[in-house]
Amino acid sequence: MITSPRRSSRRALVLATALLMGVSGALIPLSAATAAAPDPDFDIAAPTGGAGSYTEQQLATNGQGGFPNYRIPALTVTNSGDLLASYDGRPTGADSPGPNSILQRRSTDNGVTWGPQEVIAAGKTSDPIEGYSDPSYIVDRETGTIFNFHVKSYDQGFWGSAPGSDPDDRSVTHANVSVSTDDGHTWTGRTITAEITGDLDVKSRFAASGQGIQLRYGPWAGRLVQQFTFLATDGQVQAVSVYSDDHGDTWQAGTPFGTGMDENKTVELSDGRVMMNSRDSARSYYRKVAYSTDGGVTYGPVTLDTDLPDPTNNASILRAYPNAPQGSDEAKVLLFSNSASQVERENGTIRISYDDGETWSISRVFQPEGMGYSTLATLPDGTIGILYEPDRGYAGIRFAKFDHDWLLAAPSATPGGFEISSSRVTSDAPAGGWKVGDVVSYAFTVTNLSASKTTISPVGAGLTNFDPANAAQNCRYRDLPARGSYTCPWAKHTITQADLDAQFFVPETTWTSTSGSTVTTVEHTGPGVYFGAAGNISVVGSHTNAQAPYAVGDVLRFSFTVRNLSTATTAVVPTGDLAGFDPANAAQNCRYRSLPGEQSYTCTSASHVVTQADLDAGSYTPSTTWTSTSGSSVTRIDLDAPAVQLR
Repeated sequence: MITSPRRSSRRALVLATALLMGVSGALIPLSAATAAAPDPDFDIAAPTGGAGSYTEQQLATNGQGGFPNYRIPALTVTNSGDLLASYDGRPTGADSPGPNSILQRRSTDNGVTWGPQEVIAAGKTSDPIEGYSDPSYIVDRETGTIFNFHVKSYDQGFWGSAPGSDPDDRSVTHANVSVSTDDGHTWTGRTITAEITGDLDVKSRFAASGQGIQLRYGPWAGRLVQQFTFLATDGQVQAVSVYSDDHGDTWQAGTPFGTGMDENKTVELSDGRVMMNSRDSARSYYRKVAYSTDGGVTYGPVTLDTDLPDPTNNASILRAYPNAPQGSDEAKVLLFSNSASQVERENGTIRISYDDGETWSISRVFQPEGMGYSTLATLPDGTIGILYEPDRGYAGIRFAKFDHDWLLAAPSATPGGFEISSSRVTSDAPAGGWKVGDVVSYAFTVTNLSASKTTISPVGAGLTNFDPANAAQNCRYRDLPARGSYTCPWAKHTITQADLDAQFFVPETTWTSTSGSTVTTVEHTGPGVYFGAAGNISVVGSHTNAQAPYAVGDVLRFSFTVRNLSTATTAVVPTGDLAGFDPANAAQNCRYRSLPGEQSYTCTSASHVVTQADLDAGSYTPSTTWTSTSGSSVTRIDLDAPAVQLR
């Protein structure tokens, strides 16, 4: 295993403390940037020592807004201060060469509210099909021009593309960029395949989704840099910086580098170097890192950053203070987001570095369950925005925002505060399905959120190699350092007949943290294993309607979460007495054509208008039927729930 040199984590914590704490121990602001900077002059706000804030909202829900599936987030801020969120609308749920469209929503109030869904590049679903996928923004801070890079495909995706650069060649997967000179309101697209890969040694190419950068320091200040992945004719997958020195009039590719690369991002460091951080298609389950000293044209050796576990997924990295002077302490502050797991796309985590990414001294989990792609952006109000895919990419597009205080603060102010995430190491059912005696393995990650060391002791029914009383291998940790974390990868459960009869097993665990005289207990429910026959599903309904009383004409809104209890893909079709629910009734509905095995989705479009008959009855309960079809297997669930009291 190749590793890059690392300073000690102790030094990183000392540096973070030096930046954030005064002599008295009180939190003080980082110094303001003093050098001239392009407009808009927005940076992350300095911490104040409070608990901070974290909020989130759904921007695109599968089955609503005209598309059954949404994926691949991109996020940026225009020079006017508007937030732009871009993503794929996928008519078939497939990646390229599906007939996908590049979509966009806008916020003019730092992500509190969002405008309607608009189209940047429209796919064509009728033959011959045409599709656009995987958006990535760059904003030229000097001119205000906005670029949205994406794939353009006809008949072939990344792996099936033929060598070539003719923009009309349907066997080639092309590189496209849409350009806006009016703050992202209108767009003009063009194909740049020949500009960046005229060499026929390159078989295919695509822009890494999310956000590119503009260099601020040194001789290449003003350069626009968008990361790409190239597929060479010899089968090598390489990273490359595509850049422009004329404000996007023309684009050229640097030198492709590395092997087993994939979606990759760059960040300009405090000394003007460019650091590349990449997903590893060779499946080391860590992030790959390389450095450029010539503005991204060439890169040095590729190493593994073993501080950044990753399940082979897209991620995001940025400088928290975009306008910080070169060489300043602020310029060294980086933020990184990914699914911090080596087994599943889950455990969405934000990390902060105070030393140009040499160490990542502080982290916080924002999405402990499934989490796919993510993109970070510094917002005009001093907060950080993150656009991400919940449920490992199966639940649309979600926007969250948080501040520096939230990242630094522990949920508990007392010693011993901690948080837990878990993943299933055994991810697939064996051939022939699960049976009595099969073993399922779990990994649990514990993070000490306090400034004091603590001892972690867990217990969990049905798990071996977990409870200290049960085995030499267990998940206990004596004297876990302040803000430290550890992963216990060997907890196991042996499947019983009772599990098969219930059709699932979900580990329920209790964790006790002891720090001095302070004892903290956390109940944690881990990811389940489902044993249902093909197409078996579970359905749970909920509502967040206000309390009574209600009046005729008021609208009740409902959510339904459907989980596939089998390992086979199934189609789910609901019917019932709700609007925005039955596929036959509205464009917005709760159908899911191809729900993957052991995955779930949540439909939020169902509603009901209160009638006089409802008020006379005193309550309203929706009546629904859910039909799941997987091959020749058909399962039906009748659900009368949830009830809403009206008076």
